[in-house]
Amino acid sequence: MERKLTTIFASDVVGFSKMMGIDEVKTLKTLQERRKIIDDIIDDHQGIIFGSAGDSVLAEFSSPLKAAEAAIATQLKMKSLNKDQPVSDQMIFRVGINIGDVMVTSDNLFGDAVNVAARLESEAKPAGICISNTVFDIINRKIMVSFEEAGELELKNIDTPIKAFHVIHNKGTPRFTQDSSTIQTEVKDVEPGSLAVMKFKNLSNDQEQDYFCEGFSEDLILMLAKFNKLVVISSHASFAYSDKSKGFKEVGKELGVRYIIHGSVRKLGPKMRITANLISTERENSIWSSNFDLSIDEVFDVQDKIAEQIVATIVGRVEEDTLNTLTAKRPENMDAYDLVLKGLEYAKKGNIVKTNIEKAVELFEQAITSEPTYARAHAWRACSLGNLMDWEDDPDPKLFTKALESANLALDLDPNEPEVHRVLGAIKLWYERDHEMGKYHFEKARELCPSDVYIIQRYATALIYFGEFEQALNEVKRAMRLDPFSHDLLHGTEALCHYWLENYEESVSCFKKIKVLKAQLFYMAMAYKKLNNSSLAQEKLKEARTITGMEIDSFIKSEPYKDQELSSQVEDMLKSI
Repeated sequence: MERKLTTIFASDVVGFSKMMGIDEVKTLKTLQERRKIIDDIIDDHQGIIFGSAGDSVLAEFSSPLKAAEAAIATQLKMKSLNKDQPVSDQMIFRVGINIGDVMVTSDNLFGDAVNVAARLESEAKPAGICISNTVFDIINRKIMVSFEEAGELELKNIDTPIKAFHVIHNKGTPRFTQDSSTIQTEVKDVEPGSLAVMKFKNLSNDQEQDYFCEGFSEDLILMLAKFNKLVVISSHASFAYSDKSKGFKEVGKELGVRYIIHGSVRKLGPKMRITANLISTERENSIWSSNFDLSIDEVFDVQDKIAEQIVATIVGRVEEDTLNTLTAKRPENMDAYDLVLKGLEYAKKGNIVKTNIEKAVELFEQAITSEPTYARAHAWRACSLGNLMDWEDDPDPKLFTKALESANLALDLDPNEPEVHRVLGAIKLWYERDHEMGKYHFEKARELCPSDVYIIQRYATALIYFGEFEQALNEVKRAMRLDPFSHDLLHGTEALCHYWLENYEESVSCFKKIKVLKAQLFYMAMAYKKLNNSSLAQEKLKEARTITGMEIDSFIKSEPYKDQELSSQVEDMLKSI
């Protein structure tokens, strides 16, 4: 009998037997209507239905990500259809997803993988999705949702407990959420000083040192990004090649860079060896390489030497002023630096599960205890506390106070820390509605770190609220140049730019690239209205209200436009739908 590895999607209706007992005809009619929608969603995501009995659906997907996207699309659509309907007319589904080995017959699939998916479906919350740990490991950070740990589940007729997660609405603001397998932006013009830094390989026996290698590589990117004559690709894009066996020429072509930096770190106790290589992507030869034997306390000196040599090699000289700025505010206590790197590993994954962002806050606070004057630790504590607020149903106002205090202290300690300017820009714009200071801080963050894609995206979004739509779009295009894989945050900002520039078809096209839409649906509804498609405008507005829990008035209040005329235009357009 044939066997294969596949992803199983299982769904059924909550309380279906009870609904049938009340009104069979009405229930079956509703089920048929909903099944047509679900079947279409499964088909749109390259799924194949192999089982359907009563209210249940079993489908297989070649990709866990596609299965998850289909499940999310299903639940969001069902939630929208149920909105404003009497309870008796609502139909609520549960979904379970698992991946595993199955036996294949001519018309069906069998095995524990199928049974586990069905059991996970029964463990899902009403209108929810429950996934196995295997699925979680594959899809987290690739789709803009968060997860709640379901624990080790004892499933009926399954021998061993299954670790599982509930899929929930996205919490916090992910820096990158994208399947980094497909280039979305073709790079046509390759700048002379364009380069990508690969994640330095961990050659230590301790795999837990991966965080140090990633942190060292990220810091090197941040340093190099501040040199005006270099175009430095985002770590999100360059690190995507860590597990890919592609040659330097191919990577250079896909990322649009002339140079690649790669290396390794071998750490043994307080000592380490760092190897760095500068490669020409065109000729695939080494231009410069060096080994550095050092103690942990000398790691910044090595970063400086690598950056200096690379800049000197590529642009012919070192920009002394920039280099001096970079080296001005470094920690004296290397334990604090190590704690910040560990914290960043959790902070970058803070939107996945709540424990990640809680751990990030804890590590940044430990770094501050170790070195109270370390501005970077204060800046990231502020950022993480802000994301932690989003995890709370009723956030404690003290969290915001602590975040603001940390941000202001970081600014006092180091006015050239880009992250603190980004955080303060967000606080000033979205919370305090201080447009002047918000713009100042976003521009400062952009100036200090011109190749940080996340900073550019947040700056571009802010520019929209300042009414500077053309400049915002230019910033988005630059961000896409620095990260050719792109991601949902960029597509959302790009869509808003096109909307305000009256490019409504392009706006809708950009919205459609986003895997999980939330508040953007309000603008998508407006774009459809501008295109004279009233039915889709109404559909998207209903979805927006359902998914966000906001009505038009509350949405308008959440949008911090400097020019109240723009707010009025949004309000009038939404109320006309």
